Amino acid sequence: MNEADFYTPGWVDEPAGVELVALEQPAPFWGLTPAAAVPMESLPSEVFLWKAWEKVRAVPFPNRAQGKVGSCVSFGCCTAVEVTAAAEILAGDAEDSRDLVQEVVYAGSRVEIGGGRFSSDGSLGAWGAEYVRKYGVLDRGLHGKYDLSQYSEQRCREWGAPGKGVPDDLEPTIRRHPVASITLVKTWPAAKQALAQGYALSIASSVGFRMARNADGVCTPSGRWDHQMALLGYATIKGNEYGFIMNSWGAGAHTGPLGPGGPPVGGFYAPAETVDRMLKAGDSWAYSGVAGFPAKRFSWFI
Repeated sequence: MNEADFYTPGWVDEPAGVELVALEQPAPFWGLTPAAAVPMESLPSEVFLWKAWEKVRAVPFPNRAQGKVGSCVSFGCCTAVEVTAAAEILAGDAEDSRDLVQEVVYAGSRVEIGGGRFSSDGSLGAWGAEYVRKYGVLDRGLHGKYDLSQYSEQRCREWGAPGKGVPDDLEPTIRRHPVASITLVKTWPAAKQALAQGYALSIASSVGFRMARNADGVCTPSGRWDHQMALLGYATIKGNEYGFIMNSWGAGAHTGPLGPGGPPVGGFYAPAETVDRMLKAGDSWAYSGVAGFPAKRFSWFI
């Protein structure tokens, strides 16, 4: 497939903005969370967090498409939050699992958090993460006069425009569902720790990939994507580690075999060293519905 058929730049690399958000958090970096104390040698050899989502929802994992608007930050963020919530439900936490409204996170990240500075598409991963922590998330459906049952590119652009933002009359509902904690994840070992305890990640960078998966379900790095996606698991393939990345370009973007764990067709495996390079771009986030990222048992989803 041709990436030009799917790709619209949507992640903005702005380290100073990321730092401002990080410093607002009790644990700005993964290493400062209790979950970071879990020994690396105790981690499972593979983690497939999309299976937690499928077990809770009893339907196949969705292959969502952002369309021709640079709303990838909202898709990576919402996917990570949804999957984390499903894993926390399986761990016994009292949460709910629903499809989230990406347009709210896109607009809120750009306007409520970012101050409406961008006239073109895009946002910071940090702004999306901070919006869901400071304000919250909204489930798809009817909310008063707003029919948010289906994703809308037009709504992304309208609400995400400078001076617009999330409608004020939706905010009371959104504020009932905040994400408790966010933290930066900057290395592959830290990402493995997070995933193994049920914390999915949004992952933002300028690393691009070939569109076709190889025989092992792997897309090799190629070109440049200013893009945010979601990191949902990892596996060892032929002696090497790989992370599974969920894209937001729909079921038809990537082609080829899927790889271990029966992952959704909208994603791909990437070499651990490539994922580490993406994380070192410094704008990838883990999310927790329970404040403080407590250490968690992970045997329930191996």
